[in-house]
Amino acid sequence: MSTQPVKAKPSSISRREFVRIGVIGGAAAAVAASLPAGAAESATTGAAAAAASGAKTDVWVFTGTDKQKLIDAALKVIAKNGGFGTGITRMALKVNAAFPRTPEEGANTHPELVDAFIAGAKQAGITEVVMPEFACSPTVISFKKSGMRDVAEKHGAKLMDLKDNKREFVHVEIPGGKTLTKAKVAKDFLDPKTVVINMPVAKHHSGAGLSIAMKNWMGSIEDRGFWHKAGLHQCIADFASFLNARWTIVDATRIMLDKGPQGPATKMAQPNQIIVSRDQVAADAIAALLFVDSPAKIGYLKIAGEMGIGVSDPTRINVIRANV
Repeated sequence: MSTQPVKAKPSSISRREFVRIGVIGGAAAAVAASLPAGAAESATTGAAAAAASGAKTDVWVFTGTDKQKLIDAALKVIAKNGGFGTGITRMALKVNAAFPRTPEEGANTHPELVDAFIAGAKQAGITEVVMPEFACSPTVISFKKSGMRDVAEKHGAKLMDLKDNKREFVHVEIPGGKTLTKAKVAKDFLDPKTVVINMPVAKHHSGAGLSIAMKNWMGSIEDRGFWHKAGLHQCIADFASFLNARWTIVDATRIMLDKGPQGPATKMAQPNQIIVSRDQVAADAIAALLFVDSPAKIGYLKIAGEMGIGVSDPTRINVIRANV
């Protein structure tokens, strides 16, 4: 079996498709009606609508040391709340596999969680899994040491090396962006026939304060340098106004409290949690409380709440906790 990352195929998505996916705000309902159920959640502003209405949004927090049981609990929640979408059999899974660190060091999504999740998703009807990732470090080393390469090979998933596959990116407009108004995005996260899942690790980040779900999208775009130059917090929020996964599953089983995003950290904690929601902002807000006493202390979360992208105020989040 090959030990190299799978090379992505050239883009074949038309501009019409990703313009249609990029529609936000007042036209969101029309887009949702025109797309398959799996794609609608990742392309529209359902979380923003909930934020605007003042309704509480649900976030599930599961605690336990058995990673299989944690994922089993997440999959039950997903199944009871719309699943992966009607007729959807293809999944684009955004993990964090950007750094040459072991699973215990906490710089990447834990491979045991990804292993269990892909297995469960396949039992639920997903037949194809793609995992596009723009690693910050040499890709082959990062994919191997993180454990993500072995997981992908085990399940026949395509772990895509975006760094060496620039044709994988397509240009999109971001109508709701204040600073970030356009980007080149990996096309698999824009495919209306593909359900998008964001599965980040929660950790300290020297530039953004924290890296969780919204920050994890930086591994799906080409020009990360612009984000840093133009204003990282605003750009993170702007991009989240464009793309929201149908489900966000945050790995907070062990967290880096300093030296992020790569580490190794000098301070680690072991919350043994995963955090699940359809609102990426709310998931980030609850995960942020593992690090700070208020999500508002993280710039992009404060901005996202003010922009109405999702719910960042913990008092407006319905947190359902369970030990598994």
